[in-house]
Amino acid sequence: MKTFRNIMLIAVIVIFVLAVGMFYAPGFLAYSTNYAKVDAVILLLGPDFSARQKHARDLIEKGMADYLIIPAYGKTYYVDQGIMKLLQGDKVRDSRDGKKNSLLEQYYEDTHLELMKAKNTMKMGGQKSAIFVSSSYHMRRIRLMVDKEFGHQSVYYFSPTPYDPAPVCAWQLKASDWKKVWREYVKILWFMIYSPWTK
Repeated sequence: MKTFRNIMLIAVIVIFVLAVGMFYAPGFLAYSTNYAKVDAVILLLGPDFSARQKHARDLIEKGMADYLIIPAYGKTYYVDQGIMKLLQGDKVRDSRDGKKNSLLEQYYEDTHLELMKAKNTMKMGGQKSAIFVSSSYHMRRIRLMVDKEFGHQSVYYFSPTPYDPAPVCAWQLKASDWKKVWREYVKILWFMIYSPWTK
């Protein structure tokens, strides 16, 4: 009888922990910060790219940065008299475009590779601060990767696009939202598994 009670107690605790985890899971992913004027806005690729791009352009138009970097495309834009122009020749393009330097990089998250390119682009272009733009559920993973690549002491902000709403209350999520949430946690787990072996 005592063994049965212990099993039931453990089961109740596990169910409680899982319920609490599910309740807070979406909100934990939807990370954001306030932001101030920086050198560059970093726009990360994704299926809802137009929503991200719109927010990135809004930030540029508000005067939050003079450069827009899209590392996945190897493109850097700059503001010239209120007009965004492509940096001709793209001299700060990552020399590793189209190839991965090591066997390990073949297993990197695509977002991680984008951030590595963004870091190189900023270094070569002299930018030292940035606002990272993506979708809400991606921001926690981006924050972890930025901490790994750029360090904790750098000036970086995180601003998810408001044009792709992502509910954070568990009861508001649809099946498609939960799919995005679980996918993000799998990606975070994978990053945590391989990141100790990165530079």
